Amino acid sequence: MPFLDLRRSLAKALESAVGQPGATAESLEAEFSIPPNLPLGHVAFPCFKLAKVLRKSPDRIARDLCDALAMPGVTGTVAGSYANFRFDPGALYGRVSAVILGQGPRYGSDPSGVGKKIVLEYCSPNIAKKLAFQHIRSTLIGNTLANVYGFLGYSTERINFIGDWGSQFARLLAAVELWGDQARLEGAENAEAMQHLFEVYVRFHKEVEGNPALLEHASRCLKSLEAGEPSATERWKTIRTISVASMEKTLKRLNVAFDRVEGESHYIPAIAATLEDIKAKAGAKPSEGAWIVEVEGVSTPALIQKRDGTTLYLTRDLAAAIDRFQRFSFEKSFYVVSEQQRLHFQLLFGVLAKMGVPWAGRCEHVSFGTVLFGAEKMSTREGRVIFLDDLLDEARKLALEECTRKNPGLAGKDEIAEMVGVGAVIFGELSVHRMRDLEFNWEQILAFDGETGPYVQYSLVRCRSLLEKARARGDDEGEVATVPELASEEEALVLALSKFRWALHQVVRDNDPYYLAGYLIDLAKVFNRFYYQLPVLQAQDAGTRTLRLSLVRCTARVLETGLGLMGIGCPPEM
Repeated sequence: MPFLDLRRSLAKALESAVGQPGATAESLEAEFSIPPNLPLGHVAFPCFKLAKVLRKSPDRIARDLCDALAMPGVTGTVAGSYANFRFDPGALYGRVSAVILGQGPRYGSDPSGVGKKIVLEYCSPNIAKKLAFQHIRSTLIGNTLANVYGFLGYSTERINFIGDWGSQFARLLAAVELWGDQARLEGAENAEAMQHLFEVYVRFHKEVEGNPALLEHASRCLKSLEAGEPSATERWKTIRTISVASMEKTLKRLNVAFDRVEGESHYIPAIAATLEDIKAKAGAKPSEGAWIVEVEGVSTPALIQKRDGTTLYLTRDLAAAIDRFQRFSFEKSFYVVSEQQRLHFQLLFGVLAKMGVPWAGRCEHVSFGTVLFGAEKMSTREGRVIFLDDLLDEARKLALEECTRKNPGLAGKDEIAEMVGVGAVIFGELSVHRMRDLEFNWEQILAFDGETGPYVQYSLVRCRSLLEKARARGDDEGEVATVPELASEEEALVLALSKFRWALHQVVRDNDPYYLAGYLIDLAKVFNRFYYQLPVLQAQDAGTRTLRLSLVRCTARVLETGLGLMGIGCPPEM
């Protein structure tokens, strides 16, 4: 029985022992913590809050709970005002190893999300330029959340809602019309085409500073596009095709794929009807020739139509939200977008609420902190940008140097370097709480020691090497007939393995992949202590050797599954 189930069973047993209204298993479990060291136990329960209800001292309550607990295989000890509980290590090993080896790659999954639909929008760049470094965090957070939700039984829809319309796209249309070289734009797979689009986009924003009339030109381009003018439409199709092909090529390197790539343009045919619906239901009103909706609690009104009659990103986002609920009847709709866009989502959800849609509260902005490279924000408009492919290429190059230094005779170095380098970038981006600002640091993320992706990958490689050697010796088969008293390193590893599903539930509780990255680091650390402190293949007793090999096999399985949920592969050697 994994740790999550044991926690819940313990909470129910404590509910019976407390016997007070309001002291439910759920509320008691919410107070659980982890003791500071293993000898104290596996779960700690503070008794301070119960002291007010039971009118006893916390230490007395702790003693009473330990005495009254009726749960086989669990012992309680008192540590001041805490009741600490310890699961029988041998029984825990038997349950955990049986489940891991029995379920294989599905260990950690459960049916808790069955019947629930989750829509996740992430990545969602303004296209017409290569994916840049600032797109990485939305992409990786969204991808991991989608993987974990799917692993826990939810039905997921992964949507890349690309910016292929509106004022930013109009500026590119104008730039291509003015300075575009048709010969350089030939072929969707042509990298030169994407570079040319970037160059003219940056040129537009530099020249507009001294020539504001360019904005009027861009506005005319947008009106022509919305009116379906053939030359503007053809130019738009060319830019979109080049951009999407480039984007998907980069995303493939990150093991990211979407169920749907839908642009703002998808909603243009029905935008007039959507506008009328918003105006009628949300109390929109004219303001200096434009149309706005005032949202309660937000000082800035929602602008839904400009004075020239063109629409905005917010308008198209409203149309998309309405359409998604009609298509998917979602339980939750998550927008994985930077904290800098908080106002936009306050307006989006506020307008939906004013329209009276009953599902407005199911929409949620999953925000995250700013990503910095060299303590500097990226800006595509100003040309101050690091393209994601360039970043991944550099990661591969540095990983190749490190792998060669550690293992000069390593075969398949290029493929291994790609897996290690890209994996290091992914893990580094996900290894901090999503709301924290993140400064990219090459030396830190590519280190083979410390809390990094390569460290976790290397731990998995070590597991596989041990198992391969055991197979060669004929030691990899067999079951543990009688579980001996576990060494502290074995007990710690069993406990860590049991917590995998608990970590995944923490991910969906807070919509934060940080908990999965932190869990994998902890598991790798515990495994490496086990590896260095205890002989595995050299264990004298056959039963001990079999038990330790089963722990290695279980660790390999959990590390591989956990990395896979983050979109990270692992090479056979490093």
